[in-house]
Amino acid sequence: MSIESQDLVIVGAGTAGMPCAIEAVAAGLKVLVIEKASQVGGTLHVSLGQMSGAGTTLQRDRGIVDDAQSHLEDINRINRGTGRGDILRRTVPMQGQTIDWLMSLGFDMDPACPAVLHLHEAYRTARTYWGRRGGLSVLQAITPPFEAAMAQPNARLLMGHRAQRLVLQHGRVTGIVVEAADGSQQTIATRAVVLATGGYGASAGMFARMTGGRKLYTAAMPESQGEGIEMAEAIGAQIVGQDQFLPTYAGVVGEPGDNRIIWRQMPSLTPQVRKPWELHLDPQGRRFVREDDPSVDAREQALDRLPDLSLWCVFDDQVLEEAPPLLPGWTAEELRQAWHSHPSFVVATGVEALAAATGMDAAALSHSLAGYAAACRGERPDPMGRQHCPRPIQGPVFRAIKMHGMVLKTPAGVRINDSMQACRADGSVIEGLYVIGEAIGGSTLSGKGFVSGMSVTPALTLGRWLGGELGVRLAQRRVA
Repeated sequence: MSIESQDLVIVGAGTAGMPCAIEAVAAGLKVLVIEKASQVGGTLHVSLGQMSGAGTTLQRDRGIVDDAQSHLEDINRINRGTGRGDILRRTVPMQGQTIDWLMSLGFDMDPACPAVLHLHEAYRTARTYWGRRGGLSVLQAITPPFEAAMAQPNARLLMGHRAQRLVLQHGRVTGIVVEAADGSQQTIATRAVVLATGGYGASAGMFARMTGGRKLYTAAMPESQGEGIEMAEAIGAQIVGQDQFLPTYAGVVGEPGDNRIIWRQMPSLTPQVRKPWELHLDPQGRRFVREDDPSVDAREQALDRLPDLSLWCVFDDQVLEEAPPLLPGWTAEELRQAWHSHPSFVVATGVEALAAATGMDAAALSHSLAGYAAACRGERPDPMGRQHCPRPIQGPVFRAIKMHGMVLKTPAGVRINDSMQACRADGSVIEGLYVIGEAIGGSTLSGKGFVSGMSVTPALTLGRWLGGELGVRLAQRRVA
């Protein structure tokens, strides 16, 4: 079935693409949205849905004084100024309005919000928000207006269709080639394309190419293959942010031999939530981090310095019995099976046997256990400066769980200007091509770090802004 020429084609019906479409349709543009999956929402299906914004109605109602400048200063403190200042200045002043917009849509806000959240390096002010159902709460709020937009005569949604390549004529994007589920292809003429295709967090090959060959462990949606980034790269767009990768600390693979990590099964490693009773050891059995460091960034940076981004979380049966659950999201049956047959879960009697089973060096492992035990007994300070030392880890039955630095948000993406236009290496603009969401690279906004709420909120915010802005720009060009 042939599709006529469009004003705007949006590739991806996720966190950024849906609000972009809502505003572009409202502005009167003829809009086509292409989504390769069988459902809309993208990473909102797996995301915790953390958002951030200053000057919100919720803050004012709770007597919290905050503004966009304070938010910007906090972001720059957390990521040490490694984000794109011009893009941050574009999105941050509007993010409080985005939170208010969601609330006007009936967003199911967690009653604890706004809050200071410690899953990432914490803000100094309570400006983090999330829904009771995580990312699904965001999706639940924006789906009705998106569906209403797609029901308009100037809009169309193609599900189960894959964008294959961009059509470039005389340095300008003039169309896009789309493939249907049956393999048939067609070229759709358009005045502009917005890539809202997400990152490459499920593509082991692209992840290795962008991070110097590192192995991928991921909780990203399977559809996060980076095709939009590669489509832009194929017509000359520059890819930036490859040097800004930082792992999330840390996950356990759900199935033996797999690289998939399920968010529900993430270990509780945030000391502000659960103080650590275990030791975190590198593959040789050496301590590499202060396990109870209140700075998650410090722990992530330490993990990033390990060549394979993996660690052994070591404890004994006494810790297993006395400590709060390390894996609160695992069912009793899942844990029983894991300890019985999962290669990432090791049980051994004695230090030598634990070293043999995990590949750690027995001498290094013994030294790590002895130094920590002395700190627990008050004989000397902990070698890593750890403050929470509840009891020695001394066996005789030891346990170890292999954990991996993992990916949900990927750092590299298409270079853009502050109007969201794709750019070449020399800074020149590829006319007719715009990029939003994770396709611009997570490091564009968070730098080399994780800044609370600076993925979902900018995607929503810049998506809304660009949809309305293109309504004005393309209407002006039509008149001209």
